[in-house]
Amino acid sequence: MYTIYYDWENLKNDIIKKGYPFNYKTLSKGYEVFVYDRGILWTSNIINDDEILDFKTNYKERGNRCLYSEDGKEITRAESRPLDTTTCFTGRGDSDTGIGEGKELRWDFSNDDDDITPSGVNYKKKRIVFKFSDSVYVKEGAVYFLTAKKGSYIDLHIVCPAGQYYLDNNGTPHLAEEDTAISHYVISHWLLGDCPMGDELNTESCSVEIPSIYKFWLDIIVPEDDNISCGHISLELYRKRTVIL
Repeated sequence: MYTIYYDWENLKNDIIKKGYPFNYKTLSKGYEVFVYDRGILWTSNIINDDEILDFKTNYKERGNRCLYSEDGKEITRAESRPLDTTTCFTGRGDSDTGIGEGKELRWDFSNDDDDITPSGVNYKKKRIVFKFSDSVYVKEGAVYFLTAKKGSYIDLHIVCPAGQYYLDNNGTPHLAEEDTAISHYVISHWLLGDCPMGDELNTESCSVEIPSIYKFWLDIIVPEDDNISCGHISLELYRKRTVIL
C-alpha cells in the first residue's frame, strides 16, 4: 500500500470532492481522515480549530458510511471507472485548445509523416506523439491495419517530458533530463495482413491515472521495403471532460 499525506484543504478538494467515500477516527484533538482506493491511502490529520469546525459542519456526517440500496444491501461497484470520470473513445489526442483536436492516431507508410530512425536494421519506424489535456485512465483499445508485412508491430509508451518528474520502480522521484519512457503499455503487438474490423486489446481493469503533463508515444515498426501499409488505433479512456465548456 502506498500512503499519501495531505493537508485537509487538499484532501477535501482533490479527493473527497471527486466522490470518494472517506472514513475518520477521533483524535485527542481533532480527527484523522482517510480515503483508500486501489492500493493508495490518502490521509490527513485535522487539528486546526477552523479545519475541525469545517469538518464537523460540512463533512463528518458523510464519513464512516457504506453505500446501501433501498433494501439495505451494501452497494458494490463492479467496474474500473473512477467515480469522477466518464468513458470516452478516441482516435485523436487533444490540442492545447480543444479535446479531440490533436494528433490523429493513424499512420501510412506511403508517406514520410512521423518517420524516425529505427533501432534495428532492415526496418523503418514512425512515432506518433500525442497527449491529453486532462489526466486520463487507459481502459482498452483496438488496432486496425491493412497490408501489414511479416515482422510488423506496434509499441505504446507513456512518456515523462524533459523537465517533469516521474517515479522509478522503487517510488523514488526523478527529474527527467530528456523525454523518458516510464511505462510500456503495449509491447511488440504484432501486425500481419489485413485487419479492417480491428484487433482489440481488452482488460478487466484500467491503467493508473496518467497525468496530463505526460505524453504518449505510439511506435509503428515495419520492414524497410514496406511502402503501402497503413492503420490506426482507437483508445477507450476514462476522463473528466469530453468537451471544454
